[in-house]
Amino acid sequence: MVVLISGELGSMVGLKGNQTPTITPETREQLRYVAKDGKCRVNLCHISERGRFLSDIFTSFVDLQYRWFLFVFMMCYIVTWFFFAVLYFLNAFFRGDLEKEKPLTTPEENLIDHAPCYLGVDDFISALLFSVETQRTIGYVSMVSPSTVSPSCHEGVVLVMTQCIVGSMIGALMVGCMFVKISRPKKQAETLLFSRTCVIANRDDQLCLMFRLGDLRESHMVDAKVRAKLIKSRQTAEGEFLPLEQTEINLGYETVIRHNIDCDSPLWELGPEQLRRQQFEIIVILEGIVEATGMMCQAKTSYIETEIEWGARFEPCMTLEKGSFRVDLRRFHTTYKVPLPNCSASQAHQLMALADCKVQNHRTSQNWESWAEGMTEEDKDKQPSHGGFTIANIQEERASEGNESEEGTEKSTP
Repeated sequence: MVVLISGELGSMVGLKGNQTPTITPETREQLRYVAKDGKCRVNLCHISERGRFLSDIFTSFVDLQYRWFLFVFMMCYIVTWFFFAVLYFLNAFFRGDLEKEKPLTTPEENLIDHAPCYLGVDDFISALLFSVETQRTIGYVSMVSPSTVSPSCHEGVVLVMTQCIVGSMIGALMVGCMFVKISRPKKQAETLLFSRTCVIANRDDQLCLMFRLGDLRESHMVDAKVRAKLIKSRQTAEGEFLPLEQTEINLGYETVIRHNIDCDSPLWELGPEQLRRQQFEIIVILEGIVEATGMMCQAKTSYIETEIEWGARFEPCMTLEKGSFRVDLRRFHTTYKVPLPNCSASQAHQLMALADCKVQNHRTSQNWESWAEGMTEEDKDKQPSHGGFTIANIQEERASEGNESEEGTEKSTP
């Protein structure tokens, strides 16, 4: 499963075009907050209250590295074996069971009076073997008595019961920690791929930053969500230095994960040259539920300013063949150049506004010229009628009015 995701740095804070890094690329690579494989490169030091880790000993134990995890795993068993072996040995020593070897043909009354507490325990090695056999429930073989602890030795019975309970608790804890350690989401994220670089190009007439996500497993991630954060150092107006300020980047979750670059975006004033002079880090976090196990999985990666390609797109890696979609992972990280102006979104917007203004002015001038031509034609049409109206016409009009008045008078007289 390959997911193509496009996102934009919509909430970058305090990026100024005149900020120029003074460190080498190798040093910049070492100053990553999150490595490409998702590991957070932050080390804590001078921790005075280390006892806080014991309050959540399960999580602290699971967070250990594998070499320390296995070391603690073995030491838990070894320490308990030796601890109870010392108790068994001291109990037998104070009871006098180690002074001399008891004969096998001792009368029954002597066996009752001088029965050893632990059969076969005559030195520390035998006590250690007895402790291991008791905790691991290996079983005992005795030629004299089917019981290894004398019923008259009450303290021995209590020690055996205590060791059985402690051994069961340690076994349950170790098995649970081992299961959680193996099935951690960090290991499940090994099959999730992020593109090595991210690109900036136009999509749907909007400038955006795009990156790719891919899942190598055939099973899908349920309720997958993608978040992004910006890590950048800045100095406040009061002079306070903030070394790792985190700002949430809005990627959107409607149709396509994308954030348009508008006047509210910090990339509004940044072009390719200004972008190269910045020092920031984009952290991408993918969270979801693994369909096979039902466990939450999280994968992270980061991009620095040198891993952003201006004017590029990812090559298509999905094709339809024989009725099914095929994903060619050889093209997963491959990009190709596309035409894109070497100017910021703000400058491009100003150029487009200027072009629109010129078009509008041209249309206005055309409308004005057409209106002026129309007025000129109307004036020409009205001018001949006024030019033919002379004094003779006035006299003729008065004569016709006088004739009409005389006719009206004649009609009125009887």
